[in-house]
Amino acid sequence: MTQDAGGTEVAPMMRVDYAFLCDAATEHGGKVNALGIGIDHLGVSTLPATHGRLAFVARLVFEDAGGTAVPFVLKLVDADGRDVITPVEGRFQVEAAPGRRLDGASLLVDLVNLEFTATGPHEVQLWSDGELVVTLPIEVWKVAAV
Repeated sequence: MTQDAGGTEVAPMMRVDYAFLCDAATEHGGKVNALGIGIDHLGVSTLPATHGRLAFVARLVFEDAGGTAVPFVLKLVDADGRDVITPVEGRFQVEAAPGRRLDGASLLVDLVNLEFTATGPHEVQLWSDGELVVTLPIEVWKVAAV
């Protein structure tokens, strides 16, 4: 956290460079490697349906936030705003970049064994400090069994 002129702690200013859903993702040396980028729908033949793995990836940039641990909550909600999974809560560390005013962090979260009980629109939501930061739509479609 940073402090304002009165000494009160305030959350660092955050900008989202990118965010997407994919099949799998890793990070090495500050570089993100992802497979199957851009998932925005899932086809299911029966309900309830279990989807084995979905990866959430975001690159977040902060102004003067080096060394800050930023809290986050990742949710998957249905069309009525009900949680499809138990929200994933955590903190990620924003590392200071020597001589730079902007600091970045990649957030990669694997969501495994997702159980969908309804078709229709869903959303993956990233929250930080009570603020909605990113919303990624994902539509669940009924498809004919193969």
